[in-house]
Amino acid sequence: MLARKIILGFGFAVLMPMLIHYGIDVFLPQTDWRAHYQELNRLRERENDAEAPAEKARLRAEREAYEQRHETQREQSGRIHFFVGAPIGILVTLIGSFVHAQAIGGGLMLGGIFTFTGGCAWYWADLSRPGRFAVLLVAFVVLLWIGYQRLSELRKPKPAA
Repeated sequence: MLARKIILGFGFAVLMPMLIHYGIDVFLPQTDWRAHYQELNRLRERENDAEAPAEKARLRAEREAYEQRHETQREQSGRIHFFVGAPIGILVTLIGSFVHAQAIGGGLMLGGIFTFTGGCAWYWADLSRPGRFAVLLVAFVVLLWIGYQRLSELRKPKPAA
């Protein structure tokens, strides 16, 4: 029975971040990475094959504009994953601390932590240093609160009836 509880909890922990982040991807415009790199290579080849300096400069500007559009789309996607995944991760972790079924509650808590971590990973490089610190501080405080308030309540002996 314990093994089944562990497996169930682990299942929630693994599937929760996938559910959230792939759910976000349903509503975001997707980049076809293969097509993106093929187009980028095509633009580079045209730039390298150009002989006239003016043509080379025009093709370089075209390639740089293409790369800038792609980078802007990547940053927007990361921002959405962060601002959806991180709060949902914290919320699911809190909800999991209130669920009395250990396998489900533990799985939701771990899944929430993984979802939070995944959301942060999408945007981490674009966050400022104080932003990173603030995000980690909020997550730490939430986990500390759960540890002291929620889990200590679960260990208290029930009053005799």
